[in-house]
Amino acid sequence: MRIRDHREAPVGKTLHEPHFPERLSAIDLLASEVGRRVTGLVSALGRTPGALREPADLAGRVREGVAAVSETLSAALRPASNTPINQKLGPHRRLDWRDLELSRVKAVKDRLGGTVNDVVLATVSGALREFLALRRLDVDNLLIRANVPVSLRSLDERGTLGNRIALFMAELPVSVADPLERLARVRETMERLKSSRQAMGAEVLAAVSEWTSATLLSLAVRGASRQRPYNLVVTNVPGPQIPLYMLGARMERCYPVVNLQPQQGLGVGLFSYAGALGIGLTADPDQVPDLYVFASAIIKSFEELERLARA
Repeated sequence: MRIRDHREAPVGKTLHEPHFPERLSAIDLLASEVGRRVTGLVSALGRTPGALREPADLAGRVREGVAAVSETLSAALRPASNTPINQKLGPHRRLDWRDLELSRVKAVKDRLGGTVNDVVLATVSGALREFLALRRLDVDNLLIRANVPVSLRSLDERGTLGNRIALFMAELPVSVADPLERLARVRETMERLKSSRQAMGAEVLAAVSEWTSATLLSLAVRGASRQRPYNLVVTNVPGPQIPLYMLGARMERCYPVVNLQPQQGLGVGLFSYAGALGIGLTADPDQVPDLYVFASAIIKSFEELERLARA
């Protein structure tokens, strides 16, 4: 029995010429990589690579970028309050979820002002106030900060691939008892953050991180975590408002799962889909054994805000 060599052409056919990739020297590869990273850094500073031909203007943008990074890091270095949900993280996770109609959230936003995300943050603030009060904390004197991802996409970037987000360190008005004042505080905080340099600082840090080794970046993240810059993550992701199907079966709901960071025992994720707002809660059960209590407090906090909006 003869076994045909895989390189042997079948009868009546000819083999294609083998393809060899272009050979690049180490100098070419280094120049290409340095050019890519410089382009990313210049783009993060709000300029095109053509700005390299304008040193004075680029120098001004660099100074602005440095100031933005300084403002971003200073916001992260002020430690938030130590709470029972900010202890050493264990290996286990507990999940819970709730639903809200997106139209109800938008109705509150239309009556009271702000954005859907503002209403979400005000709702989470009210739930945290009730939840932490049950643990006998002095909620009137707490500094609770949330890591809030915010999209930086412009209108002409919608529908394109990739993400452009800033991670804002937003103080949640847990110390405020009045729901309407909580929403007003959240609106004021988010408007101030969007107009501050934190958005630019986050982009510059993302670009600069490519110049650091994985070890240095890991050490920096661990150092920042020990400072407890925030208590939890609250992320609100807008999803498709049309039903999605797989093999003829309709997807009914979608609930996000938030990745917990060191000393962060609770995470809140929201995803809007087909007219519904799915609230996904992730917790360390050693720190939050009663996650269902917090889940119920979120609905209670929103309904309280909704009643005031209708009034």
